[in-house]
Amino acid sequence: MLPAAKHRTDLSHFRARGAQHFAAIAAVPLFLYASSASMPGQAVRSPRYFEQNVRPLLKQYCFPCHSSEKHKGDFDMERFTSLAEVKRHPKVWQEVAEKLANNEMPPEEKSQPSPSEKERISKWVLAVLGEIANTRAGDPGPVVLRRLSNAEYTYTIQDLTGIDSLQPAREFPVDGAAGEGFMNTGQALVMSPSLITKYLHAGKEIASHAVLLPDGIRFSPKFTRRDWTEEILTEIRQFYAQFTDPRGGDKVNLQGIVFETNEGGRLPVEKYLAATLVEREALAARKKTIEAVAREGGLNAKYLRTLSATLSAQESSLLLDGLRARWRKAKSTDAADLAAGGAQWQKTRRKVNTIGEIGKAGGPKSWMDPANPRIAKQEVGLKLPAARDGKEGTR
Repeated sequence: MLPAAKHRTDLSHFRARGAQHFAAIAAVPLFLYASSASMPGQAVRSPRYFEQNVRPLLKQYCFPCHSSEKHKGDFDMERFTSLAEVKRHPKVWQEVAEKLANNEMPPEEKSQPSPSEKERISKWVLAVLGEIANTRAGDPGPVVLRRLSNAEYTYTIQDLTGIDSLQPAREFPVDGAAGEGFMNTGQALVMSPSLITKYLHAGKEIASHAVLLPDGIRFSPKFTRRDWTEEILTEIRQFYAQFTDPRGGDKVNLQGIVFETNEGGRLPVEKYLAATLVEREALAARKKTIEAVAREGGLNAKYLRTLSATLSAQESSLLLDGLRARWRKAKSTDAADLAAGGAQWQKTRRKVNTIGEIGKAGGPKSWMDPANPRIAKQEVGLKLPAARDGKEGTR
């Protein structure tokens, strides 16, 4: 199976080559008729010439077999009573010209016209066809309304939805049955009541993949709400996985499903601290930008900017002064110790709740809550000295 792009390239090439061949074939008889039209004079193409010099010959040699009553081969020559009627049916006279040129008409067992009579009819037919060709120069003729072919329809739906797995035309009949080898001609792309029903069913299937959003619409390879939710969650996880660290989590078995509580969710603070320490002087002197440092280390520029600004700030803070002092004295190799100290410092100020408990009755309301240093009960232990002279001591 070739990829979709290859199929489209081959189909376009096929259409282009087919159009070239068709144009070349169609141009040949028109060119001959137009060239022949210059041979006889204007009088030959007049209605009077047809009535006096051509129709009598048709009546004598053609009507016996091709009259309105007999019309052998479904060919009625008697109906052409005027030149105007002849010009309304050029295809019939194209066949006449071919049969005269191939000596197929009249048949051998029938009365034959003399060479001069045959030449008179042949020149008149070519002259009239040439005049018709000249008057219709540039006119492609009747253009048949065409629908998209099965391949075009499939590729269009895939381009509109962005989903390559959709195959809406898989139940459609094969194109090209009446196109003489060309799958994209109007004659080959017929439309029937049953095909319209298949189009409606295909449209219904495509609509089942549409996901309505507050600000628009998108399409999903799946068609259930559960699958759509999983797709969004997967995209969110993949986004945060670029800047997080799976270390530090615990394994939890929830009804037989084992997963990491912190998989892809822990921010690698050590990497960010190391970046601020290594590039501390360059950032202070503005030789480098936060964006450049983040790009080099594969870090999130927004968080790195916030962390760097917090640690390098000069204003006094009761909570942050100690951490800032340690950061200013730290070397680039002290990032791990600084991160460990910061984690302990963070626990005294924030309590991280379990995501699964948020929103439950009596459970936490948010992911993090301020840590409360006050306690309701505290146990105090006091070691008593041994008794002297076997007497019990009192306190």
